[in-house]
This record gives sequence, C-alpha cells and structure tokens, in this order.
Amino acid sequence: MSFALDAMIEGRISTYVRQRRRVDYLTQSGVAIAEMLLEKKNNVSSAVSADAEEDRWKQPALRLKRGQTAVIDEEIEDGIVHVEIIPEEARWNVNLLVGSNYDEVWEQMFTNAGIPQEYFSELIDCWNDWIDKDSLPSSDGAEDDYYSTLEPPYKARNRQIDTVDEMLLIKMFGNAVLNGGILNPEEDNKELQIHVRGIKELFTTYGDGKINVNSAPMGVLMTIPGIDEMTAGAIIEEREGVNAGMSTIGRTASRSSSGSSGLSSGGVSGMEEEEDYSFKSVGDFMSRIPGLDTGVSPFIDTQAKTFRLVIEGRAGGISHKIQAIAEFDGKTVRYLQWREDP
Repeated sequence: MSFALDAMIEGRISTYVRQRRRVDYLTQSGVAIAEMLLEKKNNVSSAVSADAEEDRWKQPALRLKRGQTAVIDEEIEDGIVHVEIIPEEARWNVNLLVGSNYDEVWEQMFTNAGIPQEYFSELIDCWNDWIDKDSLPSSDGAEDDYYSTLEPPYKARNRQIDTVDEMLLIKMFGNAVLNGGILNPEEDNKELQIHVRGIKELFTTYGDGKINVNSAPMGVLMTIPGIDEMTAGAIIEEREGVNAGMSTIGRTASRSSSGSSGLSSGGVSGMEEEEDYSFKSVGDFMSRIPGLDTGVSPFIDTQAKTFRLVIEGRAGGISHKIQAIAEFDGKTVRYLQWREDP
C-alpha cells in the first residue's frame, strides 16, 4: 500500500511537471506573438486583395497600428495561449496629474467613484504633497510631520511614484478609494456608510499623460474634462464603427482625414481598403464627436507607444500568467516592467 501510494504521488507530480512545462512554453509563445505583432503593426496595411492568402495576424496588427487594443486566443494542440496587448495610454499617468490644471480630472474621477465632494480638496492636496519636491504641506495636505506619527513611521516620497499601489501610503488614499469599498468604516450606522468604487484601474505610471481615445475604456473617457457618460458612449461607438450602417459620419471622416480613399492612397492595383473607424488625429476626433469643447484636446491623443501585455497559457487545468509593460521604438521591444506568476 505504501509503495502504491508513493507511485501514485510520483505519477501525479510527474504529470504536473510535464503539464507545467508545456504551459511555460505556451506563455513563451505568447510573448513571441506579442513581440511579432508590435513589429508587424508598423508595416501592416489595411489594403487587401481578393486573391491574397488570408493573414490571421493582420487584424490584431491593424488594431495596434490604429492605437486600439488587440486580443488573441491561439490554440496550440490541446492548450491555449491568451494574449492581450493594451495601449498603456488608455489610462492616466498618475505621476503627471499634478497641479491645478488637473484638479478637474481628479474631481471627475472622485465624482464617478461616488466619493462625496467634501473629500475632494483633502485628497487632491495630499496627492500633490506626496509627489512634489518640497516638504511644505498644502492647506489640506500632509507631509513628513504627519507620516512620521504613523506606525511604522515613514516619509513623503516627494518625487514620482513607481507603482500605482504606492498610493496606498498616501493620507486619504486608503484601500476603499483605490480598490473600492466603504469609505468610512468607522461609522457603525450602515445607512450612513459611504460605498465607493475604486479608482486604481484608471491609473498607470507610464505614458505622456494624455489619454488615447482609440483604446480608453468608458470609465477613463468619463474622467476627461468635458466628456460625460453619453459622450463617452458615443466615442466608443464611433471608433468601432457601431453605427456605420446607419450613419456615414465615421466613414466620411475616416476617408477625408487621410485625404483620399485606400485605393488612391495605396496606389496598388486590385486592392481595396478595409473600413477604418479609428480616430486618426486629435483634429479628426474633435470633428467626428459633435458638441465637444475645445478644452478637451490638451488631454487626449490617438496613438500608442507603450503597451500592457497580459499573456496566459492554459493546458490540462494548469495556467501560467505573465504581465508586462513594453515599449516599442520601431525596431526592438524594450520591457519596462515584468511580472510572472510563480
């Protein structure tokens, strides 16, 4: 019985090790796919030929070229590799949300999260004090004189943060503000407790501080000054061509922004241009979304240079995940951050 038990355990361990090795190879394949698509996006064209062999990597490469998110599920034998390539500029670079120019951005974030207005001033001042270079607290902020009284004590960073999670160290930016929950847990009366949504997913520590309107989700779009829920929904529908069959707004702007149709601009006989509803420039965006205030333009962009890679290999009930931040300079992929499941 002891021998049989040992043999069974060793057999299961061997099976797990083999499956885990296969899953590791799947994630490595996912990394290769992501790097290939980042390289391919620079040269891919939306012009297609009726008799050309179908390129299964073309569509995700086109989406990346247009500043959009690409998602791939590739089956390899009885395993699968899942790859997400997300423009990092779809989020706010929190390190650049400093100063009165961004107070409206913060206020819109807090409003959408359900945080009462009386918290706004203290939250903004505490953030500015944490990241500014001096040690002088703002009227509602906090510097070393506050953080030194905590247990354990620490100092304000007074420079840019490396990760969004570091915001948990800042006065007022507790777990509820970042991840969602009860803002005032000390309140015993449940009817008076304030339930809020987290704002952590709105942030990154990379990018130039502008929002890529071709890939930003609804929650991020709604934090851009001058854009409400209805306008954010219209932006998403327009960039994806949802109403293309009922309206020619997106189609016309797409063609006119490039100055000509795909046939004439490509100059290739027998080729036709796939419909592209992405925003080509800030001017194209402003012209295609009616009613926008011109004050929106300093906060937005339409291209992506930095990407968040989410790669997961799955086989035999085992999974392995890699999350990375990658920058592509046109020739090589450079990794700025890498996190891998053990």
